[in-house]
Amino acid sequence: MHHADMEACIQACLDCHRTCLATIAHCLAQGGHHTEKAHIVLMMDCAQLCATDADFMIRGSAHHARLCGVCAEVCEACAADCEKHGEGDAAMQACVVACRRCAAECRKMAA
Repeated sequence: MHHADMEACIQACLDCHRTCLATIAHCLAQGGHHTEKAHIVLMMDCAQLCATDADFMIRGSAHHARLCGVCAEVCEACAADCEKHGEGDAAMQACVVACRRCAAECRKMAA
């Protein structure tokens, strides 16, 4: 794997981590269906997994590729869930974009 590819994946993971945390705060402020437990927990899982995945790559862990595969799955699930909850909501759409970008980069690293 090229260094530039790993750097792109690390950045996508860090961006997704940040975006998911910001989106959780947004959802809590919105209330209603945005605060459904499963929705918030999925965004929390995505944020934490993205941070952990970035850590594994930064450290050069031999296990990063396997973790990237799991991260891609969780990011895709989070993107789909945010899309479902956020029609017409710019903050939710930003989360969808960040999650899908991270999933794409992680799939490359997992390959």
